[in-house]
Amino acid sequence: MRHKPAACSSAGESECVMSLQNTLVSRNPRNASGRVRRTSRLDSELVALQEKLYRRIASELHDSTCQHLIAASLGVMQVRNALGDPRKVEEHCEQVDLSINHALRELRSLTYLLHPQSLFEGGLKTTIERYAEGYAVRTSLVVEVSISPAVDSLSREKQRSLMRIVQEALTNVYRHAKATRVDITIKARERAFQFEIRDDGQGMMAGNGRCRFRPPALGTGLRIMHDRLDEMGGRLEILSAPTAVPRGTTLRGTFPYAFAIEHNGRRCALKKRC
Repeated sequence: MRHKPAACSSAGESECVMSLQNTLVSRNPRNASGRVRRTSRLDSELVALQEKLYRRIASELHDSTCQHLIAASLGVMQVRNALGDPRKVEEHCEQVDLSINHALRELRSLTYLLHPQSLFEGGLKTTIERYAEGYAVRTSLVVEVSISPAVDSLSREKQRSLMRIVQEALTNVYRHAKATRVDITIKARERAFQFEIRDDGQGMMAGNGRCRFRPPALGTGLRIMHDRLDEMGGRLEILSAPTAVPRGTTLRGTFPYAFAIEHNGRRCALKKRC
């Protein structure tokens, strides 16, 4: 994977930008075997990255969720030792409730984010909208969604890939951004789709104005998203402007797809009749 170094722009608000670019592959039929080998390599890398991500989440469950449950267990012991003092018993019970609620929230959120969402019969647009609704309920984040109906004209394989990218992006927001709001936008252009997932979290710039994000430390989730877009001939950019209003990070992806404008003004894929 090639990348442009993270940099801060000088125009307007400071902005940390990381562009993850796919390596161009010749479309000459004689290079078909090379493309097959490259696809096989990407599949292997994707599986390895997913396994690494699962190990990291298992570690986080141990370090965070398990600690809440241990705190609850200790609280129960304190309740037993304070049975003669109703006021202390009430205080300890409140702490036990708080610890259990923290653990439950983390488990519900992570299991929902990790579940391999299936495409609904209504298509990708409906699937993402319903997934975002469930995400908002489980994480207490405000989620706004604006998706072009044209996404439903994508092949099932590309729809599944785009769905996984959205899931990975929302997982990153939940785990790292410290955000209160997420906006999901997917637009159809003349020759491409563009999606943006924008949060109002802490961004990727430190107090000294330098980017927190560094290429050697690409997160597992970002690598998975890049590889999925790479398979579709697309590119991924990550932008962060923590001094702007709203602050936070924007994940922007683009991948090619041809459209034709019919006489009735509707937009549809060249290979699909409106």
